[in-house]
Amino acid sequence: MFYLVGLFDLWAGLRTFIISAGGAYLISSQIKSPFMPWIGFVFLMGHMSLNHIIRQSVNDPNSVDISGAQMVLVMKLTAFCWNVQDGRLPEAELSDFQKEHAIRTMPSLLDYAGYVFFFPALMAGPAFDYCDYSDYITTTMFTLPPGTDPSKAPATRKKRKIPRSGTPAAMKGVLGTLWIVAFLKFSAYYYPSFYLGPDYMKHNVFRRIWQLYMLGLVTRMKYYGVWSLSEGACILCGIGYNGIDPATGRAKWDRLTNIKPWEIETAQNARAYLGFWNINTNNWLKNYMYLRVTPKGKKPGFRATLATFVTSAFWHGFYPGYYMTFILAAFVQTVAKSKLEAANLTFGNADDGP
Repeated sequence: MFYLVGLFDLWAGLRTFIISAGGAYLISSQIKSPFMPWIGFVFLMGHMSLNHIIRQSVNDPNSVDISGAQMVLVMKLTAFCWNVQDGRLPEAELSDFQKEHAIRTMPSLLDYAGYVFFFPALMAGPAFDYCDYSDYITTTMFTLPPGTDPSKAPATRKKRKIPRSGTPAAMKGVLGTLWIVAFLKFSAYYYPSFYLGPDYMKHNVFRRIWQLYMLGLVTRMKYYGVWSLSEGACILCGIGYNGIDPATGRAKWDRLTNIKPWEIETAQNARAYLGFWNINTNNWLKNYMYLRVTPKGKKPGFRATLATFVTSAFWHGFYPGYYMTFILAAFVQTVAKSKLEAANLTFGNADDGP
């Protein structure tokens, strides 16, 4: 409340959250049809679309807008609807992922509100499923795996079950701050209006390619910064915990990793490039669109890929560039996937090497 209203005066944003969250809770709890998740999807995406249209009509980059936070909320709530539906089905009909994330009993309004308004990931994400939040608040997330020596458990403070996370959180905070500082510094040299003016074409082709690459890198820096800071906040509160690394015996804090800058900048193909960008959104699209539009017993094909990328474009808003980008990405992703499958058939499993 302090963040939305006290800091940003987003009363309209608070109303938006209440409408989306309240609608999703009513739909998932009252509608017993197998189409319930799709009804929730249409309601949540339609509500968000109205805000996208308002944002684009205002077109003021300096205004604080709720649509970015609502995009994160839509991921959480559409997944929530699917998890509730999975909880109504026999386990024999569910995949391992669905069994793990299914909601068998509707949460109380207090627990649901805590999930919706979870502070560290409220504005910029990352999104996560309700089962992660439930395991976090009940501290079952931090239970040691069977057979683990208690003396090798990660250090905790007094009687707390959450392992100490100050150091990894601080490292993410410093890294995120450095990315933001770099963005502020380099954006003074590489900014979009320069490329649309006559000065850009005065340089030779190699200089233009370099400047275009730097524009992309500088633009990505702000996302690297914001997502690193948000991940650090999730690590600090404990929900970023992901068990114990068997190799080192130390706690892993990568449950909600949303970005891997080095892997993105050194990606050798489009599929890898897309896979390390906005990771939790990719997981949402995979688990709640790509696999859900595929009939049971069949392998996802190009139509599932295209539906997923069109959903991603629609989720982002209504600028034409979104649709040009994501529909093209569907073809690029399919080509990259086909080449990988062809390589596997020729050389064996890629993990085993040629």
